[in-house]
Amino acid sequence: MRIGARPTREDGFTLVELMMVVLIIGILVAIGLPTFLGTRTRAYDRAAQDNVRIAFTAEKAFFTDTLTYTTDPMQMRAIEAALAYLPGDTPAAEGVVYLHVHPGPNEVFVSTMSESGTCFYLREVDGAGARFASSSGCEDTDAQTYGPTW
Repeated sequence: MRIGARPTREDGFTLVELMMVVLIIGILVAIGLPTFLGTRTRAYDRAAQDNVRIAFTAEKAFFTDTLTYTTDPMQMRAIEAALAYLPGDTPAAEGVVYLHVHPGPNEVFVSTMSESGTCFYLREVDGAGARFASSSGCEDTDAQTYGPTW
């Protein structure tokens, strides 16, 4: 080796190589983050839908015993204690299932608000099968357009 000559072996990365790695990581984060956030919103919505279905099943159990639906939180907690119930026809708080009944035609409405801000509704009239609705505005249960799915 000559005096003052550079070694032929170079260690480390160049600035361009490091910038390319940072760029690739940034692109992957830009792609992955919205997907992750969308997954969280869908999970909140599915949990709210499950709560509505569970509360509706509890309402059907109460109906089987009494031939009427109820909006009494105490009676509903005796059947399904895992949920918080309130009588009402407009979901106003997350984590609460709202119950609304029209006794004449044996019509029951079950609704809740998801953590994403979307409200989910289930309605059954006189044993004719459940109908579903959802709304980002969380209006009155009677004002919804119900269909076969959410």
